[in-house]
Amino acid sequence: MVKKSVMWKAGAMACVAVLALSACGGGNDSATTKDGKPIVTVQIVKDARAEKMAKMGWTKDLEKACDCSIQWQEVASSSWDQQKQASLAAGEVADVTISGFGSGDMGQYGSLFMDLKPELKSMPNLSKLFKAEPYSQVISTTTDGKILGSPTVARPVTARTSNHMFINKQWLDKLGLQVPTTWGELETVLKAFKTQDPNGNGKADEIPMDFNSPGTGGFGLFQPNVLLASAGITVPNGALGMYVKDGKVQNYLTDPNYKELISYLHNLWSDGVISSEAFTHDWSKYTGTAKGNGTTATVGFTWMWTPSDIFGPQLASQYVTIPSLKMDANQTETPVWAYNGDDLAYQADRAVVSAKVKNKEAALKLVDAFYSPDISIQARYGSFGTAVKRNAENDYKVLDPPADHNSASDWQFYQSLADGAPGWISEDMKLDLPSAHTEVKPVDAVYDNDYKNVDFNKDVLYANMPMTPEQTSTLNANNTGITQGAMSKFAQWVTKGGVDNEWDAYVANLKKNKLDENIKLEQQIYDSFKKNMDTIGVNLNSTN
Repeated sequence: MVKKSVMWKAGAMACVAVLALSACGGGNDSATTKDGKPIVTVQIVKDARAEKMAKMGWTKDLEKACDCSIQWQEVASSSWDQQKQASLAAGEVADVTISGFGSGDMGQYGSLFMDLKPELKSMPNLSKLFKAEPYSQVISTTTDGKILGSPTVARPVTARTSNHMFINKQWLDKLGLQVPTTWGELETVLKAFKTQDPNGNGKADEIPMDFNSPGTGGFGLFQPNVLLASAGITVPNGALGMYVKDGKVQNYLTDPNYKELISYLHNLWSDGVISSEAFTHDWSKYTGTAKGNGTTATVGFTWMWTPSDIFGPQLASQYVTIPSLKMDANQTETPVWAYNGDDLAYQADRAVVSAKVKNKEAALKLVDAFYSPDISIQARYGSFGTAVKRNAENDYKVLDPPADHNSASDWQFYQSLADGAPGWISEDMKLDLPSAHTEVKPVDAVYDNDYKNVDFNKDVLYANMPMTPEQTSTLNANNTGITQGAMSKFAQWVTKGGVDNEWDAYVANLKKNKLDENIKLEQQIYDSFKKNMDTIGVNLNSTN
């Protein structure tokens, strides 16, 4: 039996950890300022580069729109996970939380948040968004029909994938080589990059291939699992191998094509063309290495959002984007490309309201204000006059950064919430953006032909699919064993070999850890989501 004193201490510690609220009940006890304005506590999870919220000029417009006083509770995204768990465990959340919770949290902790569906009549901006962008309503609707959070929608300024594939064209030209179109051609090119001094500095410092290190928790962005698109698999930004083909949920972790990819990567590792640090470096080392030395490139091939993001402005022009490769020139399967465009353009539960909010009307006005054009633009790009010029209604020009900021991206994150902001960038807006913000468009267009082979209504494992508490609990429990079994073997097989001899035992181990049960659950979740898409009338082929 646990002593009461121990239980009290645990509860008190959780209360202290929960968002630095003034009391475990949720913020300022008076709930109004001295002059009678309602107080709304807003927990904001933001980039570490961002200025204090109260110093961002646009937050004054937000306060004016809700006719309230906002008490900001700010935390860097890198520090949020631990704080979030304490908050959820204690059952205490701020009046409004921005960028703190997602659809996965709603499955288990949905009772902590207000159902916004009955409140839409008093939220005209959000209601207009749901009508114009019905997919945003689909991702915002729980399995029992509630709307526990409002989304971010920014389809005109996003891409269909985060994973764009780059190769150094200057190196290819110097060595008289063509852009590879198959896995075999890529291996030939990478070997030449290693041995023929393509950067011309007389040193053997070239890293033919590099990638973001896969973690123990599963695959993420900018990792070589995206090469499975060569086999017709529309790889999502999902950690544990799930994908959809013709409406059927499958898993590539036990697919023969995954085994073949591992064998291919092991050959590359044996060739010495993959970075020796690919499985150990952190994010800063990965991105820093790709920026080379001044005007001398050192990485030949990798994946990222844009060339400037990974190689820097001095080297970006040396690289070209290449479409999906074929595994073999004679293959019958049509290549596709990795896709997470639904997650980039539509983010669920970006703003949530506490079920115990004290000033409900003010909190709802605050959330709804984010979906007005003027605040949507400022929350994403920065304040009028310093970061954005407002030319006219629905007509904006995002300004270049001042001289004391390194890039447009850094300036945006300093001035605003960037893509972490709730809001709606609509197709009706006239938006003049700096080149740094539009660089991704031609990069993404390279995959037009690959995406012609994708039915976005049948071949995509959608992000932000709502789950029941039971589904969430079972998937999370099963994922632990699946992750441990899959990711340790991936690194081992690529670097040391052995996939052929150990494959059958590996597959049996994943099945023992209930991979098939997870596939069945994902199919249920997918089918329920698709039913809601069909009911609301969403056709994603028309928006991709």
